[in-house]
Amino acid sequence: MRLVLSPAAPGPDACRRWISAPSTSDTEGLRTGGHDVYEARVQVRPDEDADAAYDRVRARIFAYDIFPPDLLRFVVCPKPRIEEGTVIVQRVGVGPIRVESAVRVIKVWDTDGEERTAGFEYVTLAGHPERGNASFAVQCDRSGAVKVVLKARSEAGTILTRLGRPVARRIQVGATHAALARLSGRGPTR
Repeated sequence: MRLVLSPAAPGPDACRRWISAPSTSDTEGLRTGGHDVYEARVQVRPDEDADAAYDRVRARIFAYDIFPPDLLRFVVCPKPRIEEGTVIVQRVGVGPIRVESAVRVIKVWDTDGEERTAGFEYVTLAGHPERGNASFAVQCDRSGAVKVVLKARSEAGTILTRLGRPVARRIQVGATHAALARLSGRGPTR
């Protein structure tokens, strides 16, 4: 975790700083914290069908265009598309005061059959305020229903987040709800 006095998104220098950081968890060793599952049906726009809605959300997930930019700024390292091993450097905060931390993608899936699903899972890296993992997925079932599924398992990763757990948890849940609304089309998209 690093305190940054800039509202800008992290750049290539942040990638170099975090790329070799170790994971904080294998997700099996979490002793406390929460395991959350959030789902929302995707709103299909008037100019698209279920397949187009699925493809739209899939593209956003693999570009990590998940959280509102006023909430979270990021850089994907080393390529702009999510793939296994990708590091995502994140900056969260208010105004010019941001907390920088990073995560590493450990699993990516993209299946195309009767039921389609695409997404990825990441784990936090050493220095992240939380310790755990999260996944972001879009699904389209045989009936044509498209939904977003976000899962997270985490516990406090630093003394600061352990002491401020109620506040940190509120921020975490709020960010997840904002991401769910953004991806499902029920919230701000810009």
